[in-house]
Amino acid sequence: MATIGHTNLNAKLVLLGDMGAGKSSLVLRFVKGQFLEFQESTIGAAFFSQTLAVNDATVKFEIWDTAGQERYHSLAPMYYRGAAAAIIVYDITNLDSFTRAKKWVQELQKQVK
Repeated sequence: MATIGHTNLNAKLVLLGDMGAGKSSLVLRFVKGQFLEFQESTIGAAFFSQTLAVNDATVKFEIWDTAGQERYHSLAPMYYRGAAAAIIVYDITNLDSFTRAKKWVQELQKQVK
């Protein structure tokens, strides 16, 4: 039963970026408090959820961790459709990863128009 003045929210969140950028590591740390030094590549996408209390609201994040391999790139719009937010992840040690992160931003901007 909901408390008076309490709000329950659902927010779809999608992580996008190159393979090996750290998307899965970020999600595992956020959801399970874990960090694995060696993380296997995601195939397709992985789904997680995490619920947080924020002020007078409970927010349930529905998190889609997408695969970064080029062969899965065409599937990305299916995952970020209807998302409340997207996080673009890149490898700070790889300039190409940063350059491609800009392309993810451009692609998202096209979808929102």
